[in-house]
Amino acid sequence: MDELTIESWQDPVAPGVLGMKLAGSVTIAQAAGLKDELVAALAKGCDLRVDVSQVSEIDLTGLQLLEAGHRSWMLAGKIFCLEIGGNRAYLDTVEAAGFRRHMGCKHDTNNTCIWVGGED
Repeated sequence: MDELTIESWQDPVAPGVLGMKLAGSVTIAQAAGLKDELVAALAKGCDLRVDVSQVSEIDLTGLQLLEAGHRSWMLAGKIFCLEIGGNRAYLDTVEAAGFRRHMGCKHDTNNTCIWVGGED
């Protein structure tokens, strides 16, 4: 199990967008730290792009935090999207948890559902 590292930055090309890169394990052991980072990012009032391409392990708690983030951004009228990069650890966990969808829910007005598709 790798330690979770989180890098956050303001997108220099798109001032209204924050970037966040997760690497290592995103499991219940790291849930509090990730939640704190997501809450701080939401408070900035920007759209968020979360890169999970370097996640080596993710469990149901990690998936639930990402879902809560997506829903929070949608309710705030902002965009939350994932950059998966074909990460099999992420995709396999989404599939095993039964979260993969073919279309977003009725609340997903920006077509950014984190469970749709999965090839990137």
